[in-house]
Amino acid sequence: MKNIQVSEIEYVDVIIVGGGIAGVAIAEFLGRHSNLSIKVLEKAPQLGTLASGKLEGWYHTGALYSGQDDAQTFINCVNGVEDLINLYTPYFSHQCNLNLIEKNPNFFTPSVIPNVQGWFNDNPVYLIHPQADAPEISSSRLKSDAVQINIQRNRVLGRLEVAYGNKHNWLVNGQCLAPTYAQVENHEGLNFSLKDSTETIQNLCYKFDNSYGIEPANYDLIKTLDCSMNTSKILRDLVSSALSHGVTFETGITINKLLMDNYGPIRLKSLLCQTKKGLSKRLKAKLFIFAVGEGFEPFLKDLQVRAKLKRSRSAMVVAYPALVDTNFVRMSTKNRFHFNHFVQRREVGEEKYIYSLLADSGYANDDSNDGVDIEPILESAERYFGKDKLYNRQLYSYECVKTEFISEEEQKRRYSYWIESNSDSNYLCVLPGKFSFFPTVAYQAYQRIKTLLDFEEIATKSSFESNINIEDKANKLVAESYPLQIFRAN
Repeated sequence: MKNIQVSEIEYVDVIIVGGGIAGVAIAEFLGRHSNLSIKVLEKAPQLGTLASGKLEGWYHTGALYSGQDDAQTFINCVNGVEDLINLYTPYFSHQCNLNLIEKNPNFFTPSVIPNVQGWFNDNPVYLIHPQADAPEISSSRLKSDAVQINIQRNRVLGRLEVAYGNKHNWLVNGQCLAPTYAQVENHEGLNFSLKDSTETIQNLCYKFDNSYGIEPANYDLIKTLDCSMNTSKILRDLVSSALSHGVTFETGITINKLLMDNYGPIRLKSLLCQTKKGLSKRLKAKLFIFAVGEGFEPFLKDLQVRAKLKRSRSAMVVAYPALVDTNFVRMSTKNRFHFNHFVQRREVGEEKYIYSLLADSGYANDDSNDGVDIEPILESAERYFGKDKLYNRQLYSYECVKTEFISEEEQKRRYSYWIESNSDSNYLCVLPGKFSFFPTVAYQAYQRIKTLLDFEEIATKSSFESNINIEDKANKLVAESYPLQIFRAN
């Protein structure tokens, strides 16, 4: 008797391809607000293994993008804070520890709640913004450099002040409401209440300037809402909520082929897959959602996606134990002076890890044969912390791949999110430029899904209640952050 090829056939309402933050967040939000059957597919053995688990865990509220000519990415970050507080803080009341606080009587601004363990650390990111006497400007012979740094400084201080200072009340009619683009751009003549400093930051700046043989320079030191976040905890909590609403996850599954219906409107009929046991599977659904990050390329042609994607590699350097207990980023008009230091705290069972993540703005095109050069990161770290302190740590480096879309406007990188669908098709594609955009990506994808599928929206519980069984399943499904994997392997 000949061997017969057997292929399992499975049908659900929605299939989500990709188990990073975008796929997981969309699955959780859709599961929370609908009665649809939902399945998430991930090629890796666990969820959150690629960019979602390898980046430094920087929760972007806009500080890094406040100096750009175009304020749109900054506004996207600010809007992300609004979406987080409105859509996640009430529901994940024991996990999402960022909320509105009463800064002045009847005047509310966002803040990480201090001394409450959750998704975000209450250790803020300090922004170091150089002035004309800083090394990158004082060593330049171009007068335009001093002009440019001053223009950027005014943008940064003004935009951050409007968004998070004493100019905008975020509580309107019981809802969190972010400032508008117009409000943010109208920032002349403001008092800068966000300027702040610590002895640690001042000493770091002094060491940096001294390494160039110059007197201590003047800096604008700004305490921002940006902070470090526990990306693996966010993923685990979202997966726990998704599981409690009936979402299923399948890892270790490979998509071999997309079966398309090219007669009339382009529609996706089935996914032909191979399970982690090597068995064939055919998956059918009313709607397919692709949120696959760096794995988008194999699908672009079949799906006739119009957006242009860019994959780039960046380097991370991990130092254990942490070099200092302060998060800071140097914002400069000179790329080689960019530097980020983030402190992360993780617990695995009874083991506790406190480590530094070091990075800069350097990246390499993914099609380049050369790796990303970590020497600029190490050189900056030597200047801030000293060689003895740096090289007495356990140091590791690794690369991660960022997938972003390129806007049609001037072919520039947008660091933002992208959702594309066609009303005549039964699939949509999603790409978040940053982990921080997950609340907005999930909500905007949900709004798009409502135009493609007819389903009943359901009222959710006031807050999420987990249990040990669900948490155990989520812990097994979600990969630990990559630095912890390095520590435990060594």
